[in-house]
Amino acid sequence: MSKVSILVPVFNVEICLEKCLDSLINQTYRDIEIIVINDGSTDLSTNILENYQKIDSRIKVYHFENAGIAITRNRALTYASGKYLMFVDSDDYIDLDTIEVMVKTLEKDESDICICGFTMDYKFGKLYRRVCKNGVMTSLEALHSLVDNTGVTNYPWGKLFKKECFYNVEFPDGETTFEDAYTILRAIANASKISTLSKRYYHYVQRNGSLTNRMSLETVYTMRISFEYQEVFLKKEFPNEKFNFNTQYYNADIMIIYAAMLHHTRKDHVIFIPGDIDWEKVDFIHKLAYKLWLWIAKVKIGLKVEYVS
Repeated sequence: MSKVSILVPVFNVEICLEKCLDSLINQTYRDIEIIVINDGSTDLSTNILENYQKIDSRIKVYHFENAGIAITRNRALTYASGKYLMFVDSDDYIDLDTIEVMVKTLEKDESDICICGFTMDYKFGKLYRRVCKNGVMTSLEALHSLVDNTGVTNYPWGKLFKKECFYNVEFPDGETTFEDAYTILRAIANASKISTLSKRYYHYVQRNGSLTNRMSLETVYTMRISFEYQEVFLKKEFPNEKFNFNTQYYNADIMIIYAAMLHHTRKDHVIFIPGDIDWEKVDFIHKLAYKLWLWIAKVKIGLKVEYVS
């Protein structure tokens, strides 16, 4: 068996940490190490980790002062000794056969990455976002799927990587949000072949409301900046390939407008700077939805639109 390093960042997740760790130590695939980076937790997370270390010697915990998710994931990468890598966030969990199925699929297909489906788990139900069909992609096809938002995501979790995919790849220390958007496409670009599974093995647990409701206007703008980084990176790496970022920029604009309405009023005099969308490639329904959303924001908070030439 080939060892799998499961990389788990931890920061103040006492409510859900045990469920996460239980889903890992009880995997049907036994040749694993669980690399836990405790990023300065101040709740009972540290006690929980100490107890689980006594239960299972495969859990290796490293304690640091709080440094943020990017540095924490990079630290986990430095401790990983397995042939394969898997990221699992400490407030999420995975099905008990996840690693076994993904390792078998990766090795059967002779792939470098295996991607599985996921659910967004809420307190009173689940949301099923689009996932990839069962199959095999080239890295270029996977990057197009990432850009087109057709199944491959920027999330580091829900993926099993050969360790070599992270050669010369790190999460950017200076980014506190959307650090994965700067990183995962580079790991995919390092791969030759990617296997995809439609079954939803990963459970992305939603706490304290949706991510959208927690994001400030400034945070959503940083999401669009991360897409701009991706576009520049892909143009440099694949100069003869055309990537269409319309979907990403459109979705970012919609979320920016939503965040503006959610967090601001007329007295804030909010200015909206639209993204670089090629409207000739946008269908009528999406154009109409965008205009309607923008009109609502103008009426509700007096949103002012400024275009950058």
